[in-house]
Amino acid sequence: MLESMTGYGRGEHATEHYRAIAEIRSVNFRYCEISLKLPSQLHIFEQPIKEKIQKSVKRGKISLTVELEHQISDDEPVQIQEEALKVRIKTLEKVREAAGITEPIRLEHLLVFEDLFKLTEHDPELLQEQYDAVEKATMASVNYMLNMRRSEGRNLQKDLEERLGLLARHCNKVRSGEKERIIDAKKRMSERLAIMLGDNRVDEERIEQEIAILADRLDISEELVRMDSHINYFTDCLKDDELQGKKLNFILQEMHREVNTIGSKANSPVISRSVVDMKEIIENIREQIQNIA
Repeated sequence: MLESMTGYGRGEHATEHYRAIAEIRSVNFRYCEISLKLPSQLHIFEQPIKEKIQKSVKRGKISLTVELEHQISDDEPVQIQEEALKVRIKTLEKVREAAGITEPIRLEHLLVFEDLFKLTEHDPELLQEQYDAVEKATMASVNYMLNMRRSEGRNLQKDLEERLGLLARHCNKVRSGEKERIIDAKKRMSERLAIMLGDNRVDEERIEQEIAILADRLDISEELVRMDSHINYFTDCLKDDELQGKKLNFILQEMHREVNTIGSKANSPVISRSVVDMKEIIENIREQIQNIA
């Protein structure tokens, strides 16, 4: 099943003293690149969190932002930095007045400032608790994002299968008129040679040889067979759990080559129109698969 590279996820997790809120976004990227924005005291855990995300995400440029709120209680083993608290309150009051906000400053407005709290004798335990909250919130956001990416991937697969079906119909349309086109080309060639050389000078056997050579040059049956094969292989690859974008790009290159050959051999306005449509479909598919994870 296909998976898109674009997605968004949000996750929360609360412990006894903290509540972590994680938001994650992913966009198209050739590899898996992860950037984190964590609370400053948790920067030492960046690598473990990246490794956890990498186990779930194959490709894409991933941006994770995590906020950590303190759940204050009477037995909270942290010290409140009173001077910093006064400064923050004055700053918020100025912002409130400048913006014309009548709403009073509340506790949740202050809890976002990490410098208002200082860990005391239980620093290691609280740091671990913070990490646990952040890690669980992060993985919840990752799972949410992956569900979105898979949902978009299902829509993407449906769209690609429809385009491949349209491509196959164009091939059948070209194939249906192939025999008549060759017969008509032979007839026109024979008529032109007869006019140019005159009836008394025509070598019938040589004409037949030249017409046979011409027919071989105009024959596009092999290209159509290969196009069928490419379309079937591409369809099978879409269902592969180990899908690789490079493989699909290679198949599309082969399709484009066959379509070009059909266009150059056919010498038919009807087929030329189908060739133009087929090239457009292939290019649309190429754009779509750039978003496959």
